[in-house]
Amino acid sequence: HLQGSRMARHLSTFAIAEMLHVDPSSVANWIDQGILKAFRTPGGHRRVLEEDLADFLRRRKMPLPPDVRAKPGRIIVVDDDKAVAGVIARSIREQFPKYEVLEAYDGFQAGGMVATLKPDLVILDLKMPGMDGHEVCRAIKSQPDTQHTEIIAITAFPTAQSRTRILECGARTCLGKPLNMPGLMGEIELALGLPRS
Repeated sequence: HLQGSRMARHLSTFAIAEMLHVDPSSVANWIDQGILKAFRTPGGHRRVLEEDLADFLRRRKMPLPPDVRAKPGRIIVVDDDKAVAGVIARSIREQFPKYEVLEAYDGFQAGGMVATLKPDLVILDLKMPGMDGHEVCRAIKSQPDTQHTEIIAITAFPTAQSRTRILECGARTCLGKPLNMPGLMGEIELALGLPRS
């Protein structure tokens, strides 16, 4: 079930160019600009991990070629109310079975999980003890490794001010609690760039 156990494939710039129907120099430019992660072989050739190519294409809203296996997507639900986090996580698992859904119950735990797991999406409660949602959101968006992570904020106190503040921190939207689950699922589809079901 876990795809991580098989060896990740390394792709050459030429293989990627062929796959995407672009010139190899375009691929080299993306690597030089740091927008496509790559490494060099001992012989000095550039290689790109398959999952890094998948990430790059997803961020650019480009379709994945059928032979590129993306790493399984990840979503982290952050809420200090474990019951609420559990309900949200269960609903997401049912709706998006291909995604790995994890839960965190405070800002510090969330920050650590995001840094390690680099999820595609974080569902983030704003009001938490310790490190609140705004700080978590700013931390995620300030790191090069996680700045492309999408964030959907949720709050039991939806005011125009709190909404503006979290959007300025980098969240894509802010939803009020109690959550409208179909509304949340629609926002998740948009955030992940999935075709509307």
